[in-house]
Amino acid sequence: MALTDITQRANNSSDGARTPTRQTTLFDALNAAQRHSNKRQRRSAPFSSSGQENTAPEGNSDQAEGKMLKRIRLESLSIAVPVQPTHSPAVNEIALPAPAPVPKMPAAQFGSLYSAHTAIRLRQRQLNVSMRNISTLSRLESLLSPEARVYRLQAVEDSPAGTLPLACKYSNSVGTKSRLALVDEGGMISLFDPVNGAAGEAGMQPVASWRGHDNSIFDVEWCADDTRMVTASADETCRLWDVEQQKLLGVFRGHSQTVRSVSWRHEDQHCFSTASRDGSIMMWDLRANKTKVGDEYSYRPVNTISRAHYGLRNAGKMSRGKGSLVAGSVTAIKSLRHNTSLIASVGSTSEIVRYWDVRMSAPTRATELPTPAAASLLPASGGRSRGTSSLTLDPDGTRLYSACSNNRVYVHNALLPEAPIAQLDAPEFECRSFNITTSMSPCGRHLAAGSTNGSVVVWELDMYGQNSSRQRAVLQGHVKEAGCVAWYPGAERTQLATCGDDGTMRVWDINAELAGAAKADPMKRCSWGFTSIHRTP
Repeated sequence: MALTDITQRANNSSDGARTPTRQTTLFDALNAAQRHSNKRQRRSAPFSSSGQENTAPEGNSDQAEGKMLKRIRLESLSIAVPVQPTHSPAVNEIALPAPAPVPKMPAAQFGSLYSAHTAIRLRQRQLNVSMRNISTLSRLESLLSPEARVYRLQAVEDSPAGTLPLACKYSNSVGTKSRLALVDEGGMISLFDPVNGAAGEAGMQPVASWRGHDNSIFDVEWCADDTRMVTASADETCRLWDVEQQKLLGVFRGHSQTVRSVSWRHEDQHCFSTASRDGSIMMWDLRANKTKVGDEYSYRPVNTISRAHYGLRNAGKMSRGKGSLVAGSVTAIKSLRHNTSLIASVGSTSEIVRYWDVRMSAPTRATELPTPAAASLLPASGGRSRGTSSLTLDPDGTRLYSACSNNRVYVHNALLPEAPIAQLDAPEFECRSFNITTSMSPCGRHLAAGSTNGSVVVWELDMYGQNSSRQRAVLQGHVKEAGCVAWYPGAERTQLATCGDDGTMRVWDINAELAGAAKADPMKRCSWGFTSIHRTP
């Protein structure tokens, strides 16, 4: 019904005994109809809002059937409007179209992630939706790695041709003081300026480069003040370096096989731990167990945990006494924030995350196995055990992420080690080697993981460490396995560095304008790195 018809019906009503004091406007008619609708709903309800039963009004029925007058006030002007009785509709009663149905919105759950549009609608319904609940993954779709942000490793001096990058780490400083360290299987250490570094047609160029070991370097770790760094190598040693002068300060000897991982104690410039393929974890202190040899020092470990991750050989024969225990490789370690005396470790024999007290003493007997302070076990699945390649701690120190060779990333509560509280997976994520690593963004909302198929998967996490939005960003740029990933530590920019077995290191930055134009160019799509957003149904 047109709005003009509504006002005409209201003004032409002649059934009442009295007439309005002035012509009824459209606003008056709409308000009267709304009041009639509310009164009909109250009359039809068996009970009132106070809990009392509604009954028919007593008195003269003719008076009840007659027209009723009701005074309304509009902008301090009293107007008498004839109103039809609610229990006896008249022919000329005002009829309004039914209101449009309100679309159903998902119930707001504490910690869930929503798009910006959905979050606004939930707030309109007075539901508790904070900024933490709003998804920001769409920004990562503009992550781009052009040719100018690619470093291609070359044969240097006596290094073999086709040298592969093995690890990269950002320093703790941000802005112009930030540096990106890259180590490779040729034993070279290279430093880059990720913010204002020189880049040309040949790609990125290091600001400093020197030979650190005579064998492959598997890990590098900056100290808290960024003046020194420690490298872990296949030559069974670790080395301490002065970053400014590229000078060797000390050599750490004690492992009998390749050193795979190194981790500084939180906010400590003197103590760190290392993990090796020989199955041991060693603790080092720059103030103890050192001997000066020339201009450098030679260090011995202050504590050792042997056979930290042991496995079973011929497990089916253990019941007959013919099986044996073997010391598996310790693939990664991480010092915890809430308790600097604890370190977490994972190995090549199982998905178990073990927590060790660095102050514990070694077993008195050689056949005795070490006892961890705690362990995070997976529920029994009946399948064979899988190894774990990396460990990552979130910025708050409350969540620990372990990448397992069953193509899953498990989320652990670092404060209360028990079974994993969640798991992350994706069709694009494959973890088939122990070179796959993960890295957490400085905001703690995005976890990046390398993949055997060359992709880099970035999950968006809620406050529980879960991917509740079921969305992920997939970075495509490497043509072979993408092993190491690292996030820029500052909040002023979103930047990611990745290393691949194609002999390249890529630096990814957000540039929406350049990304949109480059995706339409077939030539650039073949050589540049692009990002796409995927959603799990």
